[in-house]
Amino acid sequence: MNTSNRTVPASYDLLSPFLLAPGGTRIIQIQPTLRCNLRCVHCYSESGPDRTEELSLESLKNFLADAGSLGYRYVGVSGGEPLLWEGLEGFLDFAMEKGFSTSITTNGTLLTAKKAVRLHKRVGIVAVSVDGPPEDHAEIRRSTTAFISMKHGLSALRDAGVPFTLAFTLTRYNADRLRWLYEFANEEGAVGIHVHPLSGIGSAGIFLSAAIPDNVEFKVASWLLALLVCNNGSGVPVITFDAIPRAVVEQSCWPMLVEDVERLRSAPFADLVPSLTVEPDGCIVPFTYGFRRKWSLGFIGQKPLDRMVEAWRATCAAPVATILRSTLERLAAADIEYCDLFWEMLVSANG
Repeated sequence: MNTSNRTVPASYDLLSPFLLAPGGTRIIQIQPTLRCNLRCVHCYSESGPDRTEELSLESLKNFLADAGSLGYRYVGVSGGEPLLWEGLEGFLDFAMEKGFSTSITTNGTLLTAKKAVRLHKRVGIVAVSVDGPPEDHAEIRRSTTAFISMKHGLSALRDAGVPFTLAFTLTRYNADRLRWLYEFANEEGAVGIHVHPLSGIGSAGIFLSAAIPDNVEFKVASWLLALLVCNNGSGVPVITFDAIPRAVVEQSCWPMLVEDVERLRSAPFADLVPSLTVEPDGCIVPFTYGFRRKWSLGFIGQKPLDRMVEAWRATCAAPVATILRSTLERLAAADIEYCDLFWEMLVSANG
C-alpha cells in the first residue's frame, strides 16, 4: 500500500509515551467489560463469551471527569472486547468533550463498515490486536476465522478513515514475526505498530507461563525493530515498544524513585502514578491491570477520587515507591538491561 496518504493522527504519539518524563502523557486505562466473542490463550483478564461483568457508563463518566482534574489526559478502552460494551460510544463522546485523547483496543473481528463509521471522530486511534501470520493468530485466538475477520475489520476502518495501529503481544518465541508484522502493517495501511510484552496473569499465566519474554527476547526485539526503522525510514508505520532499558528508568525524574516522603506528598499524583487502570469490577489500581489490590485506590463510586488519592498518598505511596526501587535492584542484580517495568513491579508487589 502507498503510505504517502497515510497521516499519523495528532493523538497517536500519546498511545505509548515515555510515561516517566516530566510533563509526559498521563494515561487512564479502562476495562469496562469482560465480555468477549473470543477466548484467547494470552488474555490477561480471562475474558470470554460467558463473562458478564461490566461497569456502568455513568460511573465511568464521573470517574473520568475527576481523573481529568488530576492531570490525566488520555484514556484507552479495552476489555474484554470493547465493541460489546453498550456504553462505548457514549463514553468516547464524553471523553472527547472533556478534552481527552481516546483509543480503543479490539480484536477487530466485530468491526463492520457501520461500526467503523460510528467510530470516526469519536476515537483518536483504534488498536487492533494481531498475533502474527494466520496460523499463529488462529492458535492464540482459538479461532480459525479470527484472522480473516480481523482483516475485514481493518478494511472497514481504512474505508471509514479511522486511523489504526496493530497491537502485537511479544512472547519468548515470536520476535522473528516482527518483520512480517511490519510488512503486514504497511500493506494494510496501519499508522503504527505497538509491541507489548506478554503478561503472565490470567489465561496467559495458565497456558503461556513459559512464554513470558525475558531480557534476551527484549534485546532481540529492540534490535529487530531498530533495523526495520533503519531500513525503511522513520515514517509510518510508527513503532512503539513497551519494554525499555532499565537505565532509562533509573536516570529518569520519576518522583517514585526517591526516598523523600515530602516529595511523594507534594508531587502531582499523575506524576507519581502516570498510568492508572480501572478493572472490570471498578477497582482502581496503579500502573497496570492485576496490580495487587492492597495497593489500589479503592473502587469507583466508593468516595470522591481526590479523597482516594490523598488516602493513597498517606498509606501507599511510600511502600509502592519501595517496591519500585527493590524491583530495579532485583533487575540490576540479575544484569537485566531491558524490562517491562510495570509487569516487573507487579511481580514484586504480588510476590
